[in-house]
Amino acid sequence: MNLIKSEWRKLIYARAHWGLLIAATFISVLSVVVTPFILDSQGELFGFGLDQTEAIDSVYANGISGYIFAIILGIMLMAGEFRHGTAVATFLTAPKRGIVLAAKLAMAAIGGTLIMWVSASLSFLAGYITLLGFENAAQPSDDLFLNTMIASTIGGAVLGVIGVALGTLVRNQMLAITGALVYLFIIDPILLALWPDTGKYLPTGLITAMLAIDVEAPELGFDTSNYLPPLEATGFLLLYGVVFAGVAVATSLRRDID
Repeated sequence: MNLIKSEWRKLIYARAHWGLLIAATFISVLSVVVTPFILDSQGELFGFGLDQTEAIDSVYANGISGYIFAIILGIMLMAGEFRHGTAVATFLTAPKRGIVLAAKLAMAAIGGTLIMWVSASLSFLAGYITLLGFENAAQPSDDLFLNTMIASTIGGAVLGVIGVALGTLVRNQMLAITGALVYLFIIDPILLALWPDTGKYLPTGLITAMLAIDVEAPELGFDTSNYLPPLEATGFLLLYGVVFAGVAVATSLRRDID
């Protein structure tokens, strides 16, 4: 419990972590607010307009756009120890490194979830206010908000855990964050667009599948009709979390801490 309290203090007192929350909220709100204007002016390009439920679902689904900051938080919680030279003191607080890693993994999962909850909730509010200005706007699906919050909860927790694993493996904070950004913003979307049958098993495809939205825009490289069912996507994403958590623990137990 003392380790949990210590990691909790590190989570809430570091100003950089609050910066991640603000950035995630800004990106999510901006994504949701801008989308109705794009769909309203370019509806023919997308094949649907704001008068259709699938369009409104796609607007609110952008509320999970801040998920990248959950993985950055996990990286900072672990790699930050090596960057600031506090790793030795941190791991000396417990007789077993695995206990320290378990506390960090738990706190990264909690922090990632909180980031996603706040950013998604505020983006929903922003989206609702924005859509009031469009008279022809349809209503979202009945289970859209529930599915999105479930995806936010599990996605934020798993990505936080993956971040800790990356911080354990790489240890260089900037290198780990850069690698995560390159993968999630460039490699993952390219794989999803070029090889959707394989890409749907990657994190971005799994998180999108958990939203259970039905948007078909193949001309834009976006078609959710072939994505996994929400429950299967949830299972695969949790499996990612378990695997990366195991890698983090195994790695920390075998490498010297300096």
